[in-house]
Amino acid sequence: MANGFKVVIVSAPGEEISMLAKKENAGLITVPFTKKISPLTDLLQLFHIIRIIRREKPDIINAGNPKSGFLIMLACLLTGFRHTIFTLHGLLSDNKKGLLRGIITLTEKISCSIPRMVVVVSHSLRAHAIQRKILDPAKAVVIAKGSSNGIDLSLFSKTGELLNQAKELKKKFGLTDKNIVIGFIGRLSKDKGIDLLFSAFNVLASKYPALRLVIAGPLIPEHPFSSRYLEQLYHDEKVIYLGKQLDIRPVYGMIDMLILPSYREGFPNVLIEAAAMELPVVATDIAGCKDAVLQHSSGELFEKGNAGQLAALVGKLIDNPDLRRQYGSAGRAFVEENFAGEKIWEGQLSLYRKMLEGDGKTGRQ
Repeated sequence: MANGFKVVIVSAPGEEISMLAKKENAGLITVPFTKKISPLTDLLQLFHIIRIIRREKPDIINAGNPKSGFLIMLACLLTGFRHTIFTLHGLLSDNKKGLLRGIITLTEKISCSIPRMVVVVSHSLRAHAIQRKILDPAKAVVIAKGSSNGIDLSLFSKTGELLNQAKELKKKFGLTDKNIVIGFIGRLSKDKGIDLLFSAFNVLASKYPALRLVIAGPLIPEHPFSSRYLEQLYHDEKVIYLGKQLDIRPVYGMIDMLILPSYREGFPNVLIEAAAMELPVVATDIAGCKDAVLQHSSGELFEKGNAGQLAALVGKLIDNPDLRRQYGSAGRAFVEENFAGEKIWEGQLSLYRKMLEGDGKTGRQ
């Protein structure tokens, strides 16, 4: 917007997207996208998107969500629209099996084959998608060191005000300086490794009585985790479930380290947010996480699905407060150098300008 572009967001309706459009002074067109495969509904949505393209006559279309992005790319193909970018945030097919894996893989291949350019949110995801033959390397671009949008370093910073908010949160939930608090921030679903998180936590809690687990994020009914751990989420006095938080920053201030035991990622912003807040991180050694963690410097990476290794690495950080501080300090420096939002915005803007200039376009929408 600040560089003369008109921005129109096409999205499923919701409070967050409405707030974003208002904050950024962008246009908003809502389409009732669904996450599940529904041929008739999807076909109606495809026609809706085609009408939007013909009405708005944009100069560039950049789509990213797996389901809606696929439909938008199809609409671009059917309307002959050429100035297309697909942003690859991850491969949903990675954790699927059988026929469903084949169907989703096909949609991912189509989404990546139609646009002129595919912006991939991490270098390791780019390599992974190419290795799976979903992505053409000639189309694939990673901006700077990756991430979808970088982060605002002034927002994710240990200011006095933020630390006071965190202090009040800790007091509210009865946390004291004697507690070591590990945290998880994100969607509560099977592919985020919630079962693994609880398994490792239960091992550690038996060894460290003062250990507490703080979890913030929405439950995802479509991808449920174990009912046993769902029961523990609500009834274990050592587990603090905050639900979905509009402002997540005070939560970073109340924890001592962040855990992300995901089975798949594209580029997890929570890891660089936590690092910017000078927290050590422990994450799965998979595409995306590899780009957001400096192994043995800002945090630790563990083998996918290995609860024992996860528990051992978290235990090492519990036992070494100096190491936690060292990782936190290195993490902040790592994020400042590589993931300031301005770096990603400049790269994105450069891609848009080159696409327009290459065809002699002057419009900016």
